[in-house]
Amino acid sequence: MGTVPHDIRRLLNDCKLFVSEILQDEELTENAQDTRRVLLNNFRVVHARNPQEFPYLEFKEDDGSDDNRSSSLGRSVQSDNASLASDNQDDGAPEYFGDIPPVAAQDVINVLKQGYLDKKRKDPSFFGAEWQKRWCVLNDMIFYYYGTDKDKHQKGSLYISDYDVQLVNNLRKDSKKNCCFELFAPGRRSFQFTASGPQEASEWVEQIKIVLRDLSSSLILEEEEEEEEPYDDIEQLSGPPLPHPVPGLDTGDEEDEDIYEVLPEEDFLNATDEGADGNSVQAWSTDYANYYQCLWDCTADEADELDFQRGDLVYIISKEYNIHGWWVGELNGAVGIVPKDYLHPAYIL
Repeated sequence: MGTVPHDIRRLLNDCKLFVSEILQDEELTENAQDTRRVLLNNFRVVHARNPQEFPYLEFKEDDGSDDNRSSSLGRSVQSDNASLASDNQDDGAPEYFGDIPPVAAQDVINVLKQGYLDKKRKDPSFFGAEWQKRWCVLNDMIFYYYGTDKDKHQKGSLYISDYDVQLVNNLRKDSKKNCCFELFAPGRRSFQFTASGPQEASEWVEQIKIVLRDLSSSLILEEEEEEEEPYDDIEQLSGPPLPHPVPGLDTGDEEDEDIYEVLPEEDFLNATDEGADGNSVQAWSTDYANYYQCLWDCTADEADELDFQRGDLVYIISKEYNIHGWWVGELNGAVGIVPKDYLHPAYIL
């Protein structure tokens, strides 16, 4: 059989809905009831002979006719119990987007919001309702919709990360025009829903936006983090950080101030004494409290600094620059400033 035009498919579907559902609750005469049964059976036969062309003409066994009566098309065909009745078909076959498996409404985990909404049909018929009541469930990844809150599998579902959401007021012209919102995405089918009131519609939109923000932030966290500079512990092993520069010391500035403490003239006169053997010795040679041992090697960076090696004994002449981390010391006749953090008392008195 050739391809059936869309208009004919839609007309047959509308006729089937009218005969199977709308006339079902009407008080028909016996003759009209018989005619209805024949028409229903004819729909079954058409579906049986052309299941690919007319999938929506399939019935459940308890839908429409009470018996399998013959028609002008030939013998009747038993319908498949797994098929869906037209009123529950929503947009044809159940819609499972991507790899979302069927799940019962009560088995959805991590539910963030759920409730009944009116969902707009994809292709409304002449006799079917444009909006259908659906039980909708939102979790942290997927938006599900069911016929009722007791359904064993969803009629449709979609990954919420693939869509955006917004409130719309042009979907309806009745009192609920301000209660509508839409899920949309470029190149994809849009989904329209109506809540019971504007406040509920806003709550649905806000909750969906929260999920979208959470999903977006989780993707950002997975991006490659900036590489940190490797920790260099060589400098730590060689010695502590150098102290702050002493204000006024020679650092290449135009002003070249003397960094040494000026001692009274008499101190220099008494700096040396005659020893028992007549040899002159330094007066501070026995001042053990001011002797410090060098803990690390230190190479002078400036002319006013003192050069020393680990284990050297430095005599501290002055602690004038203590607040800046420097002392004035003497080693082998040379005088200069030394970093105090490099020194340790040489004698325990």
